[in-house]
Amino acid sequence: MTKSVPSSVDSISYKEHESHVEIVNLSKVFPISRPSLFNKKTENYVALEGVNLDIKKNTFVSLIGPSGCGKSTLLNLLAGLDDFTSGEIFIEGKPLVGPGPDRGIIFQNYALMPWLTAAGNIEYALETACPELSTSQRREKARYFLNMVGLERSMNKFPKQISGGMKQRVAIARALSINPSMLLMDEPFGALDALTRSYLQEEVLKIWEKNRVTALLITHSIEEALLMSDKIVLMSSGPSANIADIIDVPLPRPRIRNIIEKDSLFIDIKLQLEDHLLRETRAVEESS
Repeated sequence: MTKSVPSSVDSISYKEHESHVEIVNLSKVFPISRPSLFNKKTENYVALEGVNLDIKKNTFVSLIGPSGCGKSTLLNLLAGLDDFTSGEIFIEGKPLVGPGPDRGIIFQNYALMPWLTAAGNIEYALETACPELSTSQRREKARYFLNMVGLERSMNKFPKQISGGMKQRVAIARALSINPSMLLMDEPFGALDALTRSYLQEEVLKIWEKNRVTALLITHSIEEALLMSDKIVLMSSGPSANIADIIDVPLPRPRIRNIIEKDSLFIDIKLQLEDHLLRETRAVEESS
């Protein structure tokens, strides 16, 4: 069931979008080997069980929940990086069959190739996803997207020569360069200092406002989810994690941090999310 906190903003209108992602009764089970002195026993760990979720086109959705609730597992399944055990995933009405250039992925650890320059990392992604492009076209696109994230002057630097925040900007530029219809982000700001994190949150929001692709963000930060999202999906604690609730975030866009954080609606939803995370975290501790 979708809950909404009464809005303090009166004049907000929403346009209905078609579904971009439909997840139907999805489950993921991991076999776990437990060797003993005499034999090797295999047990099953149910990470996700019976997950149902609909993500509308061009919306920004965040996924939050306690540690071990299967957030990254769900993102990896959507990315086609792992196989699900049962259920179905549809991308724009078609069954998911594996990774594809329609989904750009941004990881917490940047996942840059250290032997390639900033531009080279983007060009390599373009060579894989868009083989029809010439070398000069790939170079020009790399320059364009690095300029978009403010790194054109660093395009010939290697990852070891740039800061963590700059590496993540390269990763963002790389994900956008293949022109995906969906961005999948697994705690992309989690390893950054507070100032860089705030800066990149706002930069990603600006880019998203301009391009309006469908976005799914995994985060542990309630404030981050509220700043960026149209909807927040709350996961229950694992094992056998599921969706506990979906919260609408009807705050007006574009969002300015120091303004919306004072909005009574922002505060009300934040309290609701804090209560959920505290309850689910307590459930994890009591079961361990």
